[in-house]
Amino acid sequence: MCHHSKLNGTAFGIHDWLNYLWDQAAMCRKLVEQADDPFIKTELLSLASVCEEIADNIEDHLTGGSDHAPRGPLSRLS
Repeated sequence: MCHHSKLNGTAFGIHDWLNYLWDQAAMCRKLVEQADDPFIKTELLSLASVCEEIADNIEDHLTGGSDHAPRGPLSRLS
């Protein structure tokens, strides 16, 4: 079964969406390091968490909810 959506006229598969969400989360976390305003930092961390949660939910759906190691940006660095 093929899952495709459109983002700015480009076809995206489900794994492309996963990578996009992980990348967005990583970008938000990187921007937190550069932000001075505590409100901005909080909002960026919230956005990163939402992206990671959505990606986790998609992965759980793809694997039938089986236990697996987290694959978020933080686990990739360790």
